[in-house]
Parts: sequence; C-alpha cells; structure tokens
Amino acid sequence: MDHRDRLVRLVRRADADLAEAALLCCAEAEPGLDVDVALLRIDALADGLASSGFTPGDPDRDARTIGHYLAVELGFTGDQETYYHPDNALLTRVLDRKRGLPITLSILYVAIARRLSVPAFPVNLPGHVVAAVAGPERPVVVDPFHGGEVLSDDALAQRLADLSAGRVAFHRAMLRPSPTVEVVRRLLNNLTRDFLADRDAASALWTVELKLLLPNRVPSDHRTHGDVLEQVGRFDDAAQAYETYLELTGGQAPDDEDVRRAAIRVKARLN
Repeated sequence: MDHRDRLVRLVRRADADLAEAALLCCAEAEPGLDVDVALLRIDALADGLASSGFTPGDPDRDARTIGHYLAVELGFTGDQETYYHPDNALLTRVLDRKRGLPITLSILYVAIARRLSVPAFPVNLPGHVVAAVAGPERPVVVDPFHGGEVLSDDALAQRLADLSAGRVAFHRAMLRPSPTVEVVRRLLNNLTRDFLADRDAASALWTVELKLLLPNRVPSDHRTHGDVLEQVGRFDDAAQAYETYLELTGGQAPDDEDVRRAAIRVKARLN
C-alpha cells in the first residue's frame, strides 16, 4: 500500500498508532524509509522499560515512570535552541537526535505508553501539545518537552497563560483525547511552517498535499497549496489551487481578492 493511502486509512481508525502516523509523514521526507522497520525502534524503546520490571496499574506512577524513562534514562528532551527546525517535527530525526517539538515528543510518549498497556493519549492544548494518562478522576498530564514534568491544573493554567500572554484560560475540557487526525494535521502544520521559513518550498509542498488528503482538510489548505506551487514554478497547478479556494469560500473570505490577484498572476506566467 502506498504510504499516503496508508496514512489516510490509519487516521480514520480509533486505535491508530500515533508513531505509525508520524513515520508515514516522515516517509515523504525520506523516500527510502521502511515505516515498519522504523516502528521496531519504538517497540524497542517500550521493551527497554518493560524489561526493567515495569508493570502498569497506577496512573500517576505509570505517567511519572514513563516520563522519567523517556527524559532521564533515554535523554529525550525539547529542542529549545533550534525549535523551528523541521527535524524537530520528523519523528525519525527525533529518534536520532533525541530532540523534538512538544508534539513529536508527546507522540513518542504515547506510543511507548500504549505498547506497555498504559492508556495514554495526546492532548492538543493551544500552543502546546502534551501527553496524558487516563485516571479515575482526571488524566495525569505529562509534558515530555520539559523533562516529563507532571502538570497539575494550576501548572497547566500558568503554562497556557504564559504561552498566550494571558489570552487563553485553562479548563478541564481541554484535557480530552485528541483524535489522531487532529494530531497529524497539527504535525503537518508545523512542518509546513518550518519548511517555508527555511525557504524549502519543495518540502513544504508534500506537507500541504498530505493535509489535502486528510478528512479534516480546510479551504485555506488550497490557498497554501497555490502559494507553494507558485514558489516551485508549477503555475498551472497553482492557478487551479487558487480557483478551488475561491470556489470553496464563495467570495466570502477576507482574502478572496488577494487570491484572485494571485490566480491572475500565475496564469500570466503561463504565457
């Protein structure tokens, strides 16, 4: 099965393996990547903790043990120095470098936990992704980006206030499990941003193409698609992407006039 087809099928499953989804994205950046072999690296990390005598049972203990294992014993941590480098959003590179974004480190945490029969899940907080382990009263929230720190409600409220300059208030409903398709989309959004900032339009293109295959695609993906296609010189395809965006927005989006001008511009490049 083509890795794109495999990703689209995977994100629709309730039991989807987040690590597999992230690695299928990596296959775009590394065409020779064998995703199933790469998954064995995740299995080996989980086996390392299992072989130490770890047995799940208490949510708080399990969450802390996995966080300590990932951050202290294995050395995985957040890359705060080159945060926006695309390597931080590619799970294969994170496995190699032991540095990553909140989202990739949370994906890794959840993948290891689930292989150990610990009911972990990702949480898409505004501006920051964390991992959580289901508990009887509230999830135990762990921040793999910051050394596997366990976050209380007060700590989460402070973290969100800091990230949003006080514009976002924490509430418990934010701690719902995030569907795989939402996590994948957020991961791809990071990659689009970082590749474009790196002036690597060719790599940014595949990130947008993947987003357009997802069931939660949005009209603005088509505008971004047009922008990137224009940058790589595919003017006919760029015009089509812009026109698709205009059809979907029905002339109601604030940037419609800008997109019309962009469509005219790229068509002129065809002459």
